[in-house]
Amino acid sequence: MPSGNNTKYQSERDVSRSMYTRLPNCLNNLLFGEYIEDWLMTQQERMAVISLLERIRPECAIEVGTLHGGSLSAIAKYSKKVYTLDCNHDSKEALAKAFRNVEFVTGFSSDTLPPLLEKLQKEGTPVEFALIDASHTAAGVKQDIENLIKYVPQKPFYIVLHDSFMPECRQGMMQADWASSPYVHFVEIDFIPGRFNSEPGEKSYRKMTCGLAVAMMLPVKREGELSFLVDGALPFDILKKHSVHGKHSVKEIPGMIKRKIREFLRKNQVWP
Repeated sequence: MPSGNNTKYQSERDVSRSMYTRLPNCLNNLLFGEYIEDWLMTQQERMAVISLLERIRPECAIEVGTLHGGSLSAIAKYSKKVYTLDCNHDSKEALAKAFRNVEFVTGFSSDTLPPLLEKLQKEGTPVEFALIDASHTAAGVKQDIENLIKYVPQKPFYIVLHDSFMPECRQGMMQADWASSPYVHFVEIDFIPGRFNSEPGEKSYRKMTCGLAVAMMLPVKREGELSFLVDGALPFDILKKHSVHGKHSVKEIPGMIKRKIREFLRKNQVWP
């Protein structure tokens, strides 16, 4: 029979089977234990967001899409002031007690984001970080982006967008008129790659989810064209054909995906 200590460590090696984290509980707690547990981002996305916030330490940050407050717990830790926007703040009371530096703005972001940005602009408040993770329609994502980049930054302003691998969200990110703001200098759609769930039987089987895009605005106007990168375009197109948005049968999918990925890797000289 295992000792008590061995039993303890065995339980700590249990791995979460959620679509977001695949870490042993002890490692998950080490990395993310101080944040709200129900944080709907992968461990790679969480690390990227935390790393950015640690370095920026925003005077003011905006979150579009609160939900359970997972991302908010990280943003609030590293920011002096946070405005979080959501059409339904069911968790507002509990979250407000936990985060004293957060102001909750209730309503659709199409209605609440423009006046908030206008207010901050007039006050001279430097917004340095924003997370867009609310609407998951192409039109909604596009609108949030185009409203946000109307702000004229006083300091470097970093915008993170979640679910850049989800076709609807990605479409909105690709169609947004980023170049309309001369202060947008850089956009990378595949900053953190997303996921394709190829495990039969799971609710999210054949769905394309997650992924982070990032954009950088500077207080000086850019010279020349906007730097717009889509490094994951080919893998995205290949996987989309085999996703719930594609045309192939379920039985064909696993083998076809492997063949297509191998072809892509060999073509780019990263496969022996």
